Amino acid sequence: MFGKHSNEGFTIKQLQKENRQLNQTIELKDREIEDIKTECASQFELIRDLCFCNDCEGKWDRLNRINEIAEDNFSALVKDLAIDKLGDKAQIIELSTARQSNR
Repeated sequence: MFGKHSNEGFTIKQLQKENRQLNQTIELKDREIEDIKTECASQFELIRDLCFCNDCEGKWDRLNRINEIAEDNFSALVKDLAIDKLGDKAQIIELSTARQSNR
């Protein structure tokens, strides 16, 4: 065992501190991933429920609602990814939501 004032002892203490900080960061990221998965699962469940609704008359309303859910979640994920990768330099590019015919 090293003495508490030796360089080796100091280095070991520093590495242990860094290790604890990294473990805390990993735990936070794991929790964040779990939250994202839970949110995605709830959104997919909502989409599934809308798909199996027996109201034939509201077909287009259901399709529009499914489209809104998908667009909102897609945009949120893209923004999160852009912000994570670029940090403060992130620039969000909004995609056009207008449907245009190719005719």
